[in-house]
Amino acid sequence: MTRLTLNLKTIFVFVLLTLAGTAAANLGDADDDDLDNPLITQGKSELQNENWDGAIAVFEEALKATSGSADLHNFLGYAYRKSGNLKFAFEHYGKALEINPDHKGALEYLGEAYIQSGDLMSAEKQLTKLKKICSPIPCEELRELQAAIDEAKK
Repeated sequence: MTRLTLNLKTIFVFVLLTLAGTAAANLGDADDDDLDNPLITQGKSELQNENWDGAIAVFEEALKATSGSADLHNFLGYAYRKSGNLKFAFEHYGKALEINPDHKGALEYLGEAYIQSGDLMSAEKQLTKLKKICSPIPCEELRELQAAIDEAKK
């Protein structure tokens, strides 16, 4: 095999692995200590099963037992939004962003909550923040919020 063929194969494998990593839902930052808590693991399982009320109950319990990380508040915001409770979704996305103003998942999901509430202007503000954070290489959260905004404008 030539060196060019080996380099192309290496690039191809790298691209495949990168894409595979972006296919999963944004279920938290790997460096968050709270993510090792069994309650959070259980709550994430409830999210994956689309059991919004179950996820809310478990994550609310986890808040009592952990430091209340940005990821945990983002998970709660997501579960509340999916259950239709935008008031509590906005509250928890806000708390996540107080803890970590650059939390990409919270910015994306907050933008999606704004879309759900009919406030495209505020959704686009979250998109602008993601563009600054996800530069020069666009991140999954940016692409997903952009797609949601584009769909809402149809």
